[in-house]
Amino acid sequence: MPKHPSPRPVRRLASATAALALSVTAGVALAAPASADPPALSIEPEAWGNLFHTGDTVSFRYETTSPTVTWRIIDGWGEVVDDGTEPADGALAPEVTEGGWYRLEVTAAGDGGTSAATTFAILPDADAAASATGRFGAATHYGQSWDPASMQALTAGGFAQLRDEVYWSEVETQPGVYDWSRARAEFLDPAREQGIRPLLLAGYGNPLYDAGNGPVSPEAVAAYADYAAAMAAEFGDMSTGIEVWNEWDLGLGGNTNVSPEDYVGLLSAAAPAIEAAAPDLPIIGPAVANLNTDWLERTFQLGALDHLDGIVLHPYSYPVGADALDETLTRIDALVRRYNDGQTKPLWITEHGWPTGTNARAVSERQQAADIAKSAVIAAAHDAARYYVYDLVNDGVDDAETEENFGLLHHPDDALGAFTPKPSFAAYSVAADALATATYAERDEPLPGLRQVRFDTADGPLHVLWSDTPQTVALEVAGSAELTTMFGAAETVAGGGPVLAQTGTEPLYVRGDVTAITQTGTDLTLDPGVVGAPVTGEWTAEGRADAASSWRLVLPDGSEATQTTGPGATASTTVSFPAPAAAGTYETSARVYEGDRYVGTLRAATSVSEPVTLQAAQALTDEGASVLRIRIANASAAPRTLDSLSYAVGDAGGQPETPAVIDAEADVVVDIPLDTLTGPASFTATAVVDGSTLTASGRVAPVDAASVLPAAHRTITVDGSLDDLEGVAPIAFAANPDADDDADQSAVAWITWDEEYLYLSADVSDDVHDQPAQGANIWQGDSIQFTVAGGAPGAATTWHEFGMALTSAGPQLYRWLSVNAGAGPVPGAPVAISRDDAAGRTVYETAIPWTLLRGVDPTTSLLSSAAIVNEADGSGRAGYLSWGGGIAGEKDSGAFTAVRLLPAPVVEPPSEPAQPATPGDDGSVAPGAAGGSGTAAGSAEARTLASTGGSPMFGWLGAAVMAGAAGIALLTAQRAARRS
Repeated sequence: MPKHPSPRPVRRLASATAALALSVTAGVALAAPASADPPALSIEPEAWGNLFHTGDTVSFRYETTSPTVTWRIIDGWGEVVDDGTEPADGALAPEVTEGGWYRLEVTAAGDGGTSAATTFAILPDADAAASATGRFGAATHYGQSWDPASMQALTAGGFAQLRDEVYWSEVETQPGVYDWSRARAEFLDPAREQGIRPLLLAGYGNPLYDAGNGPVSPEAVAAYADYAAAMAAEFGDMSTGIEVWNEWDLGLGGNTNVSPEDYVGLLSAAAPAIEAAAPDLPIIGPAVANLNTDWLERTFQLGALDHLDGIVLHPYSYPVGADALDETLTRIDALVRRYNDGQTKPLWITEHGWPTGTNARAVSERQQAADIAKSAVIAAAHDAARYYVYDLVNDGVDDAETEENFGLLHHPDDALGAFTPKPSFAAYSVAADALATATYAERDEPLPGLRQVRFDTADGPLHVLWSDTPQTVALEVAGSAELTTMFGAAETVAGGGPVLAQTGTEPLYVRGDVTAITQTGTDLTLDPGVVGAPVTGEWTAEGRADAASSWRLVLPDGSEATQTTGPGATASTTVSFPAPAAAGTYETSARVYEGDRYVGTLRAATSVSEPVTLQAAQALTDEGASVLRIRIANASAAPRTLDSLSYAVGDAGGQPETPAVIDAEADVVVDIPLDTLTGPASFTATAVVDGSTLTASGRVAPVDAASVLPAAHRTITVDGSLDDLEGVAPIAFAANPDADDDADQSAVAWITWDEEYLYLSADVSDDVHDQPAQGANIWQGDSIQFTVAGGAPGAATTWHEFGMALTSAGPQLYRWLSVNAGAGPVPGAPVAISRDDAAGRTVYETAIPWTLLRGVDPTTSLLSSAAIVNEADGSGRAGYLSWGGGIAGEKDSGAFTAVRLLPAPVVEPPSEPAQPATPGDDGSVAPGAAGGSGTAAGSAEARTLASTGGSPMFGWLGAAVMAGAAGIALLTAQRAARRS
């Protein structure tokens, strides 16, 4: 497992399942009566893998004992696009024809009726023969006995190439005798029949030579060369190339001979033998893991480039996004040119991908789709010879294991159906189709944070756009433009005025002659919503500079909103969307018309909560005692009856005293002491409100009072000059565990906080400042990495990991791990770093807004953290100083250190009576006005606060939903303070 925040998959290594989430917000769920014999239901595919193409009839079969079923189809953006009720005739043919990825959910009618779900995709029509010689493919494991049935997905998706292994130990069991029969029968003959071209990996060790280790003896090296040459002769007519070993530097295949010298010795023997057997077959290597630049450079110094037709890269960066690939390809190409007389060599990306699931390093399925699609674009912009996604099919069904969740398709045992598509399959298919005939032309950033990559294609110019954050832009086009989403939904928009395009972290493909891209005030925003109430929003239209315009917004249900703008003016109006039926993310779209001309589609999203919510999280009281804090919040305009509240922590539990009623727009807070906790424990809190049950669950852990770092309430000016930190507890760093001599490096740091930010300040002494990288790779040079997690050490399964460095482009703050947010730069978080070379001193300062720290609630006064100070002196990272653990080795929140947020200093009252704190226009109060939840009389086991009155709950909850759990708690405290 890599010891830096740019991990890659490690084959067949199981990882420990992390702890449960610290805090969960649960909504009211009406308890359904149990059914002795609920209707059975199953969905069967009409098309293999539920893969359809444009023009196909989408259909499914289902079996049920219910007389009817209800169903709905949700697109890749989370919007319901079709629904209905069907009799139990076993056939379902929804009217969905637009390209994209979809989820079908079917429920049997009747009490206790069961539900079933599957996924499907409507893909571009692909030229399978052309894609077999194109740029794109997928890594597979048919050599490890994958079911070859999944192979047909390669042609269906329009990337008819695979990368697989034919093991040396399997084909040569007698010296000099080769048996290719299993490889032929299991996947190479089927690949040939389907027109799929394989890239073949020659590896790993053979027990006939060097005891199965990586071949280094003359006999073993010669035998490997003969095996690779025999493979080339056998399959050279259908293969795209031979890859000489795989990740030699990582020791894959049980190899312990991992030096660059040993690899180049193997390559220098194998390459001439392969070339003699198949002169036109590309020979590629060295498939370096983790892009260990020093190791790779050494192979070049030893002459590896003389034997290679292509350079193999596995540029994993997960959970960091696809933009990291751009920097990697630029850096490796420059390295190749340095050792190849200024000439490049083709780059082969033979493994690259992102895992989905629940692991701390995993990403959402939608993010996986976006990153793979953007990587295909970046690879094409660098003219990479090949780009193979790792991998085609999920290797298992354990959501917590990264290695089982890299696939574009679901595992054969997945509940959603064998080989059914994940969103990434549709996104990769769309990218491969769009780029099939693409030749890179140019790229730029026409607006801040907006990337544009332009290609020339057989169908004319292709512009691919994405941005760091969502924004609406206006395109000027000559004629018309076709806009295609990441999932393949396409629409043509005529010119003659602005063409609206919404960009975000997902790529948008624009075909047409785009002459300019400008900012526009036209936008659609949604207010936070509550289940059962219509979602309101605001539609803003920006008119032409020289003429009045009439605008129409057509909502999905066919209703319309209209407004008129004067020359150069904007206008806004309130719009209303149907009430959501469930909590979570609510996303919708609406079409915009200027008169009768269709202009484009606006999409907006918001968060929806239940009217009554239950939260639970570990907290520290004002006295420093560890408690489980339970909060029940009523966002509705009517009082709710609190029938009961119970909790369980490990084997203990109880029912604390509570009020019988939760007033309208109010909450109830209960603290459960955790002073007897001896180890990590799961907890569950259950409340019954108006007969409906709410639950929250998670994990708590003991807090070692002696090791807690007290974090003072102190605002820091982030300017690269240390503030007065007298009296603030410093972070003590442990000695560098890797470097031979750490005398040239020392560091001290401080954590402070206020109502808006969590601050980290550091003073590092280091005689040489070396930071060659930017963005995701700043860990390779002088930098600081630090984590922030909610609750006590070991309680959180997901957390935030940041890094800051002084790069050639200036100070940078980067986020590798997050809670429900992507990796990348951190907007809204100031960072300042100053370097004094003469004094050998670097000062780091940053401020992370609480609103970005999802899962971390400052009103609990408890979080956990760790930090390392990376050291480099010109030869890569030499080691690091550390405070706590869980960063540089295994990612483990149990190795973090507890941090207590100390309360703000008591301010002496003014000479005249103080006035109550008044909320501003945004609902905020002055710094220091927000206090704790207060204390009220209660049972011996709990403190209970029943809150009433205050500002309108809907406004508070709306802001809290947008800010996440931390915002909910902080705004609750602010509201409580205004009531006091």
